[in-house]
Amino acid sequence: MELNRWLLLICTIMVFNACNSSKKILSTNPPARTLPALPASQINIPVKVYMKPLLAMMDSMTAKEFTSDNWPNYFQPSCDFRYKYRFVRSPFTFSCTNNNVTIAFTGNYQIAGSKTVCAFDKQVSPWVSGSCGFGSEAMRKVAISIKSSLELMSQYQVRTTTRIDQLLARDKCVVSLLQTDMTKEVMDSIRASIETYTISFDQFVQAFNANDLLQQWKTKGNRVFPVSKYGYLNLNPAILRVGKFNYSRDTLQFSVGFQGTPQFSSDSLSIVTRKYLPSFNNTESTPGIAAYLNAVYDYSFLSKLLNDSLRNKPFEVEGRTFIIKNINLAGTDENKLLIDVSFDGNKTGTLHLGGTPLLDTAKQVLTMPDISFSVDSRDMLVNIAKGMFRRKIMRKLKDQSVFDIGELIKNNKTIIEARLNQQLTDWLSTRGDFQELKLIGLLPQKNTIQVQLFIKGNIAVIGIPPVNRFAMK
Repeated sequence: MELNRWLLLICTIMVFNACNSSKKILSTNPPARTLPALPASQINIPVKVYMKPLLAMMDSMTAKEFTSDNWPNYFQPSCDFRYKYRFVRSPFTFSCTNNNVTIAFTGNYQIAGSKTVCAFDKQVSPWVSGSCGFGSEAMRKVAISIKSSLELMSQYQVRTTTRIDQLLARDKCVVSLLQTDMTKEVMDSIRASIETYTISFDQFVQAFNANDLLQQWKTKGNRVFPVSKYGYLNLNPAILRVGKFNYSRDTLQFSVGFQGTPQFSSDSLSIVTRKYLPSFNNTESTPGIAAYLNAVYDYSFLSKLLNDSLRNKPFEVEGRTFIIKNINLAGTDENKLLIDVSFDGNKTGTLHLGGTPLLDTAKQVLTMPDISFSVDSRDMLVNIAKGMFRRKIMRKLKDQSVFDIGELIKNNKTIIEARLNQQLTDWLSTRGDFQELKLIGLLPQKNTIQVQLFIKGNIAVIGIPPVNRFAMK
């Protein structure tokens, strides 16, 4: 009865205050608490794409042998002259330095030519022939290189401009019988064939622009990603960067990065944005993650997260063992956090806790200095509520940590890092680690709780493209 009287008195005071004028309410209510805005996040990711199978496909798509028209028969461009040639190339060598691609190869060619005398466009003398590289004679050598300038367009397109950089006949073919240098005819024909290849290479790059993964990224704008059991993430990039492309040891390397304001939530729809992706530039960036995450959880989601970590954990008090069976969180308009802890063991019941969370960002410990409690359990109320709960539990709750965040992160480090080391698609995967994960802000509200995090670490993307996706039709 004494408790009921106190509750009646408290309710009467609340009703009396509510009946005062609106002016008085405005003057006495404290302003709503808010967490400060977070700095922009920086996430810079090195990307490595293993190119050997892709280059092998490109090599196989280009003819190994080039010949004159009508080969092995002669091609006759005029009445008094005919020739035939065959050119065999070596495999490609590929290099890329700061977006400038060079494809080089060598080749060997053989050529034969014949001359005659014509009058009024009719042959009037026998053919006089000569050749290079036939029979026991070594084929002549030529060196060829192709250069391609790679540009990253603002709307997530790659464009190449490819041209012949070098076409050098190391061994000229002078047919001694005719005293005629046949090299020019061969080089002109080879040039025409190689120019056809440069067009094919630029078309190949255009085919890459139509890749499914790239199209999904472009058309869906700011995407929401699931992050294990910890909710959903929208990176919200404001600036995107792509570094220079360089090739070394069969691997194409570049970096991507962004500056933005990532949003984390238990509700994926609440952080969906319709904004288009920003344009990107070619500035370089130091690899690493220095991310500030603003997260908003509903209490049912956070309750499940805590239950996954704390359910069936024992708690010793005065020689009695209590086992946590369920935790339920709620909030109030006064920024208080309400916690219901159902327990089993020596006694069974539910402990109701309430108070204002106080976060020690340095120690990563969460306490409630103004904590209050009540218990739903006839056995506990009758036997130990007045003694143990008042003397022991309250002292423990006020003087010791209620929730050790650092320990929770340490215990779940493997799970967290697993999200940085996973297969994204059938040819893309990530590798990474985190160095620091801190809770830097916490604000309970009636329906949700706002959490602010800082994470520091590294992540890289590794790719081995399936060549069948890029084959030109």
